[in-house]
Amino acid sequence: MNQMSNLNTAIRFVKGLLKRPMRASEDIKLRMLQHRLLHDLTYRLPSSARKDIFIGFKEWKRIVSRKQLTPDHSPNVPFILVSTSNQADIAREYISKNTSTKTLNVLVREELSVPQFPFRFHRFAFRISLQCLFDSRRLNLSLLIREVVEWNAIESALVKFNSNQFFDFTPFEKDSNTLAFLLIEKEIHVTKIPSPGPLFEHHTFMIADEVVFSSAYQLEELPGFKHWYVKEFSNWPPEQHMRYASHYENVPLPPKNIIGFYSHGEWIRRKDGHADFGMGKGIQENELFLLNSLKTFLEKHTEFQLIIFPHPKERKDKEFESHYTSLFKGTSTSIAPLDMKSSDTFFKVNVGVMAYSTLLFERLSMGYKTFIGTNFQTSFPLEGSPLKNLCLSDYESLEAALILANEETEKEFFERCRLEKYPLKEFLGQKVAEIQK
Repeated sequence: MNQMSNLNTAIRFVKGLLKRPMRASEDIKLRMLQHRLLHDLTYRLPSSARKDIFIGFKEWKRIVSRKQLTPDHSPNVPFILVSTSNQADIAREYISKNTSTKTLNVLVREELSVPQFPFRFHRFAFRISLQCLFDSRRLNLSLLIREVVEWNAIESALVKFNSNQFFDFTPFEKDSNTLAFLLIEKEIHVTKIPSPGPLFEHHTFMIADEVVFSSAYQLEELPGFKHWYVKEFSNWPPEQHMRYASHYENVPLPPKNIIGFYSHGEWIRRKDGHADFGMGKGIQENELFLLNSLKTFLEKHTEFQLIIFPHPKERKDKEFESHYTSLFKGTSTSIAPLDMKSSDTFFKVNVGVMAYSTLLFERLSMGYKTFIGTNFQTSFPLEGSPLKNLCLSDYESLEAALILANEETEKEFFERCRLEKYPLKEFLGQKVAEIQK
């Protein structure tokens, strides 16, 4: 099948999903694919696109203007899909470290295109663009224009280079399950690799041959997912683990009286117009709660020091230093220098606090004491999860928790908080099949 007919097939499939609301008696997978394509969270466009009636025409122009690249792929080896080119190396390293495969081809979503666009595609794009003029779902609808092109480019690369194994590092995208559905129908083995964070936001519905877990919390979530069409599971270390593991070979112990605040940079995300939905709800409020509480704590307990680990997004903003220095004026607070990378230096602070970050799961996997700000109540963490023992919802609980944890060993802390399965060695030894029973 040539590339043009592949694209026509993808367009027909999408049109079939969109042509009408599906009845409850119809295939549950197809009903959920339709819902996800039209309603699921996506970060590929700014939240302002929801009000842009011309967003369909803009997406049409963007995808046909994409430069056609000719990457040098190797035949008969697996393909990896990443969002941007700066993720390519870490994806290759991660797969190579955790499988027997050492040669891999990488596809970058934002670089995928086709040599030519058939008339059927332009007719489809025009129809979607017109619908975006009046449909409140315009953000999700407009992305279909680029998504069908990306599906086609991915399938064509797999066929051209005779590969039947596909690793998806972008399973959080709204079209990931549709892509997996199409590839599995072509007898291509699809492995999805979510980040170490909670699965509930993007992954309550999953189509894949295999899913890789990278945190103990994800195993706690699994029994609650009723629409997972997955054949096998694997437990791997967090994605970045091989890049910081060497710093912990001698299990360095942190100094007492030093607290670390790990920022999600939510104030910068809001400032830049990122959508405030999904896990974003409550993060800024909880970060403000933590910062204000930590200031009060440091003023009262002057023997403690605070190190702030800014998010990379914050460091790009000229106001980020004043944002923190003005808040913590008069306290023993410093901002971690650029060369003090968060995941390389967990042992530099005795107790870490954050509202939310994948660093939470990385820090716990390395066995270091950590707390979560939850003054603004969200659905994370799950009821019954040991992570509930790390939640700080008011100043009094924060003060008591920091003082107690400061005097405990890491072993004592993890046992008291029932986190014995969170360190990496214990997590990797858990059997997913047993959890599903």
